[in-house]
Amino acid sequence: MEVPSSYNILVVSLFVFLFPRPNHCQQAHLNDTGFNCSSNAAISKGYLCDGHVKSCNSFVTFRSRAPYDTPINIAYLLGSDASEIYSVNNISSDDKIPTNKLIVAPISCTCSGNIYEHLTTYTVKKSETYYITAQETYQGLTTCQAMIYRNYYDPENIPIGSQLMVPVRCACPSPNQTASGVTTLLTYLVDKDESSEGFHCISDDGKSIPVKLVTLLGIGIGFALLCLFLSGYFLYQCLKKRRMRIRKERLFKQNGGLLLQEKLSSLGNGEKAKLFTSEELQRATDNYNQSRFLGEGGYGTVYKGMLTDGSIVAIKKSRAIDRKQIEQFVNEVAILSRINHRNIVKLLGCCLETETPMLVYEFIPNGTLFHQIHNKDPESSLSWENRLSIASDVAEALAYMHSSASMPIFHRDIKSSNILLDEKYNAKVSDFGTSRSVPDDRTHLTTAVQGTFGYMDPEYFRSSKFTDKSDVYSYGVTLVELLTGENPFSFAKDEAKNLVTTFISLTGENQLFQIIDPRVASEARKEDIRAIAELATRCLKLNGKKRPTMREVYLELEGVRKSQRKL
Repeated sequence: MEVPSSYNILVVSLFVFLFPRPNHCQQAHLNDTGFNCSSNAAISKGYLCDGHVKSCNSFVTFRSRAPYDTPINIAYLLGSDASEIYSVNNISSDDKIPTNKLIVAPISCTCSGNIYEHLTTYTVKKSETYYITAQETYQGLTTCQAMIYRNYYDPENIPIGSQLMVPVRCACPSPNQTASGVTTLLTYLVDKDESSEGFHCISDDGKSIPVKLVTLLGIGIGFALLCLFLSGYFLYQCLKKRRMRIRKERLFKQNGGLLLQEKLSSLGNGEKAKLFTSEELQRATDNYNQSRFLGEGGYGTVYKGMLTDGSIVAIKKSRAIDRKQIEQFVNEVAILSRINHRNIVKLLGCCLETETPMLVYEFIPNGTLFHQIHNKDPESSLSWENRLSIASDVAEALAYMHSSASMPIFHRDIKSSNILLDEKYNAKVSDFGTSRSVPDDRTHLTTAVQGTFGYMDPEYFRSSKFTDKSDVYSYGVTLVELLTGENPFSFAKDEAKNLVTTFISLTGENQLFQIIDPRVASEARKEDIRAIAELATRCLKLNGKKRPTMREVYLELEGVRKSQRKL
């Protein structure tokens, strides 16, 4: 593959003061062969670091070309900061930059292994390859070899929409350069109309390989302005970091950070969920792109994201800020920090430095049980075996919460839309915003009535006293959903009755199979259907004391499953 010579790269030292003492070259010149996808040259993967400087602020140059012709788009592509690009290049945030105009973008440079790089992400579009991404989109700021090294996709078959890790080349000053006054290095793109002759190093004996660039940078007013710019820029950076620190501290308190610490401490949990930065979650979701939208729950919006380590996550973003929702957010973090169960969604961390708090969970690919049950496509409906397994998984999770956790936990909003299914249709209970821990010496909670109509325990609705048997009732409604395929919200076969009363009535009149889902009726044994229906009916008893515990429910379901496996 022929590589155009329009994107040769050099690292150019920007001096804060002009020193007469010469310096060695910081890095080697990357010529055309370094961009070849089959090249094994070490320089093609990035500039070498010696371990003395682990990270630094750096700069890269980028030529404005559509669609990357605004500060925001350039910042998003390069993983930079749009406000800093405005300031450095003296342009307005609304400006459309003229085509091919050279833009200077600040980035953070890190020593990874023995290579300096700035990692950002890019979403693959149609017909794009590592080579096209490196040469055309990133204009030679990375190479095909570096992209191949950082990503696991086949170079000949990269799926559209894939998230690629892009190692932008950069470098930090060596100890000798730092001692000589060099503070920052710039990765400079040599365009097709430019010559690289002027970019050379000065040798120690005072003999120079042409010193045109150093001479130009050292001339009069231009150099003085450069010094002024760099001084102003670093002062601006210090002030900005201070403002950001104050803002993050304010948002941490506003988003319940102190309350969360107090809650975790009172629960005796020393572990803390990981605190993600807002930038990490922004990149993980492509700036909350609509294509990453998964759905909306009672307390926020959920997006699919990919972290820098390649793991796929679900990010829950709260919709508004008020005291009630902050307490629910903090409660969900505190509850999930204490739970470790295969049938309960795993909390990976949270972000408290944004205007609205966010939670980061493991990603569960098959969506909600509600969607799977009420999907009208008969070919994709859940099998009887799947339904029985899901019922058992949820029962096991609730039994764990009620009796096996360090302190009993009431979920308080069990319903099919709060049950997620993984790739093997294993169930995971989610959405713990209204959940509460219960001291061992108490059997109930007295609270303002919360929950979802159609699933809510009538006894709790009347008394405002929530017990473990209230969760059992909500579970019973979900079990009826699994058996019938009907929606508790919109059951319209008899307007005078809802799903639960109709189910109980037909079961008592020995007409159960009038309401059973056709796939369940065709796949399950009648005695198994009757056994599960009878169990659901007991869960739905109006008197909570007559309902079984979730442990008893789980054991009965496992008994039915074992009898099936023997056939």
